[in-house]
Amino acid sequence: MKIALTFDIERDIPYVLDTYFGVKVGIPKILELLENFNLKGTFFCTGSIAKKFPEYIRSIEHKGHEIACHGLNHERLNKLTFNECQELIASNKKIIEETCQKSEIIGFRAPYLKPPNFLFAILHKLGFKYDSSIKSRNRTKFNKTNYYKIQEFTPLNISLRFSIGYFFLKNWILKNKIIVLYFHPLEIINAKNLMLTQKSRLNLFRDYLLRPDRWIKTGETFVTRMNRLIKFALSKKGEFVTLKDLIND
Repeated sequence: MKIALTFDIERDIPYVLDTYFGVKVGIPKILELLENFNLKGTFFCTGSIAKKFPEYIRSIEHKGHEIACHGLNHERLNKLTFNECQELIASNKKIIEETCQKSEIIGFRAPYLKPPNFLFAILHKLGFKYDSSIKSRNRTKFNKTNYYKIQEFTPLNISLRFSIGYFFLKNWILKNKIIVLYFHPLEIINAKNLMLTQKSRLNLFRDYLLRPDRWIKTGETFVTRMNRLIKFALSKKGEFVTLKDLIND
């Protein structure tokens, strides 16, 4: 089986916190974890992060990982018009290409995994070769655009931080030829402590108590389970790849 580890690089909990601990603390920790196993990942970056923190994006590239696009400022693209969406994605791609001059930018993931129906037409026009936005394998609404030859890699939207999610991921690895895992840098640090130190910026009931999925078992639990999952996959002869490696595979 082939396993792609993918990471969405954006500000901490977009439109809730205006902080960047996931970038400044999380990215170095992820790079260290991947280096410990000599693995390469795919990093979907927003244009705003590439512009604000180019040194972190270049460090990802320098380590040999794949850089891909994740919107300009994590906008919900399915709420935009065709022209608005195209302009944002084009700007995202241009900023990342200027930041990482050695990387070919061919991949895209829509923020919130909410792509517009016309996404493939835009990606084709802008020179992308694959997408990883559609969390359901039932892609009926996208079938009419198949002739654009945009390859879709469905991200498995199951949290490693929950015990049942960890159990399902292990079984999924055994049953599938290709699996695309999907993470955020904020998960590798203690998001609970982060949010509570930023409580003056939060609606604690709406943004914290009603959304424990944002912070529960982040930090050490996530690191431990990520290490275990990688070791398990390797023990079963799993091959870790970037999404660029999977084009036309």
